[in-house]
Amino acid sequence: MATNLAATPKSLTRATLQVAATLALSVYSLHFAWVETRQLLVPQSSPLNLAEEKWSNNPLLRGRTLSVVESPPLDCRIAKEVRLSKDVISPSYLASFDDRGIEVASNLVQALTGIATTNDVNYAKRRTDHTVLFETHYPRHGALMIEKDDNFRGTILLLRNPITAILSSFNDFYAQQYHLRDTRAPTEDWIRYRDSAEFAAQVKSYERFVTHWMNKYRNLRENLLIVTYEGLTGGKGAGFTQQMANFLDKSVNIIDPYSIQCVWDKFVHGQWYQGGDASPAAVTSFQERADDRPLTRHQLLFVSRMLGTLNERFGHDQQFSIIMSSYLASINSLADSSLALEG
Repeated sequence: MATNLAATPKSLTRATLQVAATLALSVYSLHFAWVETRQLLVPQSSPLNLAEEKWSNNPLLRGRTLSVVESPPLDCRIAKEVRLSKDVISPSYLASFDDRGIEVASNLVQALTGIATTNDVNYAKRRTDHTVLFETHYPRHGALMIEKDDNFRGTILLLRNPITAILSSFNDFYAQQYHLRDTRAPTEDWIRYRDSAEFAAQVKSYERFVTHWMNKYRNLRENLLIVTYEGLTGGKGAGFTQQMANFLDKSVNIIDPYSIQCVWDKFVHGQWYQGGDASPAAVTSFQERADDRPLTRHQLLFVSRMLGTLNERFGHDQQFSIIMSSYLASINSLADSSLALEG
């Protein structure tokens, strides 16, 4: 569903796209509001006994320490460190284009289950049957592919606006190159990057990433949970955390469902909202600012066409189509604004 911006007056285009984006996100939020309410009525499994986590001193079986280690509120049952499961379980993929999405969702899931996640770095075949998630960027270059995954529960696909996802990946690349942490690359470095062939390659990589995971579950949609990064880190993120908990509860035990709001508050809201602002409109430190990382109009339209192609290919999936339409509206609005450079 590529959009021809040149054929529409700027003022009309901007107004139309802003209304479209608002309606799309409203429908998306309302749809999952009743899903979350309905799911809360479903009986949950018994809470995990976190006191039994440290069952082995084997280094291979240890999980990584969660980002938040201080004592949680009394109504939160969050372990300071997580371990692999004693029993064989059915893991799920956590697929995200960029590392930030992995970091956010992985910490939440480990807090919800008390079970460690696995990734390309600490991967071992005997670990996948004892881990709650396998974090992956596949099919991006260098990402590990598991050949036999019949035992997997399914996939949590974490989608993100491609502009901020690519920007986040570039910031991570820059930080790794200079051995830094949580550093935004200078604007001049970003401009050199976006004007190189690598930017277009990353847009194509985003398209391949989304296509792979949507195709993988074309006939098994119930095994695919789509969550947006913007939703998970936004003001209604606890509801999306509830969706992940319900999805995983079919293969592992989840903590008391009444603690989910508290878990999200601890790992996302309380830690990442700037200045402790509890407003749903607040921007978290993990929601990449793009206002000083400009793209040209040509580059924005290139991204827009890619999203339109994805929407045409998988638009039969209502949830996916709503998400793509909201991304399209925001990017097209940006291309129509004064923030877009000519070129």
